[in-house]
Amino acid sequence: MTTAPAELPPDDTQAPANAGDRLRAKWREEAERWAPVSAHLLLTGNGRLGTALGASRKAVRVLLRWYINPIVEQQNHFNAALLSLDALNRAREQELVREIAELRARVAELERTQATSTPPTR
Repeated sequence: MTTAPAELPPDDTQAPANAGDRLRAKWREEAERWAPVSAHLLLTGNGRLGTALGASRKAVRVLLRWYINPIVEQQNHFNAALLSLDALNRAREQELVREIAELRARVAELERTQATSTPPTR
């Protein structure tokens, strides 16, 4: 019995601005695609031998379910946590970029104000 991974916070819906953002978006997409892990691959076969192999694999799967499923659940939780942390880091990064832009604007405004209000002393 596997549990679904935790709900991930929504990622940016804005288009990536530069090459680094595009690359990050590409790898985020790839990580999201491969994040869910399943212990139950499709068992198919052709003919009698394929059917027999499929049945034996199914029996082995049932016998090892107690061992494999907890590992798969742990991997799914880890993958979901990693994607969630990436989204949180991206949000924090954007917050810091906005804060830096605001601080630069304030510094520029203060420099302009200081330059116009006080004459230089020598």
